[in-house]
Amino acid sequence: MLEVTPETAADYLRERGRVPASRDVRVQALGWGVSNVVMRVDVEGEPAFVLKQARERLRTKALWISRLDRIWTERAALDLLGQVLPDADGVIPRVLFAEPDDYLFAMTCAPDDSVVWKERLLAGEADVAVTRAAGSILGSIHRETSGHPALQQAPLAETVVFGQLRIDPFYRTIARVHPDLAPEIHALIESLADPVTRTFVHADFSPKNILVHSAGLTLVDFETAHAGDPAYDLGFVLSHLLLKGVRAVPADGSFLALTRTFHDAYLERVGALLDPGLVRRACLHAAACSLARVDGTSPVDYLDAAKQATVRQFARAALHARPATWDEVLDLLAREMQTAYSF
Repeated sequence: MLEVTPETAADYLRERGRVPASRDVRVQALGWGVSNVVMRVDVEGEPAFVLKQARERLRTKALWISRLDRIWTERAALDLLGQVLPDADGVIPRVLFAEPDDYLFAMTCAPDDSVVWKERLLAGEADVAVTRAAGSILGSIHRETSGHPALQQAPLAETVVFGQLRIDPFYRTIARVHPDLAPEIHALIESLADPVTRTFVHADFSPKNILVHSAGLTLVDFETAHAGDPAYDLGFVLSHLLLKGVRAVPADGSFLALTRTFHDAYLERVGALLDPGLVRRACLHAAACSLARVDGTSPVDYLDAAKQATVRQFARAALHARPATWDEVLDLLAREMQTAYSF
């Protein structure tokens, strides 16, 4: 595999006939995630596009390895969602071309005014409309992909990369750090292997992978996608919003309210697909993912030690208590915050 960088991308694209030799090409590195090289390519006289190439070793302090062919899982995910979502145009990038030998593909670029939702949240913007739209999109993804034939075949039927990038660094790591919680964590892992409901699962549906712009939202980073339990996606994203809420308290409680907004918008859109245990499982995944973001392989960088401790105590309590509703989750968090901040 020939590794492509922002410095070599223009020559690489010319040599492979992907851009005209006579056109000016500008390449800019994009800061998405830790597992790939992602670049914006501006070609004179043509629409900009994004170039993405997988890397075997992820950019984390702890050693974290994943297979290169996960890039083709992402391509399959983009193809599937582009076909089944009613309003996929603009929400789901479209694949333009691929270079199989170099584990690289190109896709359409989000609008120029795009901002990563995570950045807006950390800047203090608790946007209810964006949150509601994101919840509706995830609900639509799960509803529209339930039972789809593409989920029965490779690469989306495979879960190896999901194990490498989520189960091992998140769940198995916290089971080692918190051995008293190992039975609860292992039960969650087992439930993912044989889900009650099986849909397309993004497995990294979080504010860092949602671009906000004047035309709406665009989703990115589908390499952990697979056929699995939709409760994982719901719990995963709720954990991210919950962590942003913990960061904002006690000064601002509006961010925690966003978790309810997302939860409600998702349930409204997912409709009849909802099985009786989906929300309960999502609550447990939210707790486990929250704990993983303070004690797992890739902890968040925006919580101080005191707030990490609050998240840790909340997550441990939730995994033991097994809440059945999101209200119960928020009640458990409120108790921990009352203890920590005396309000």
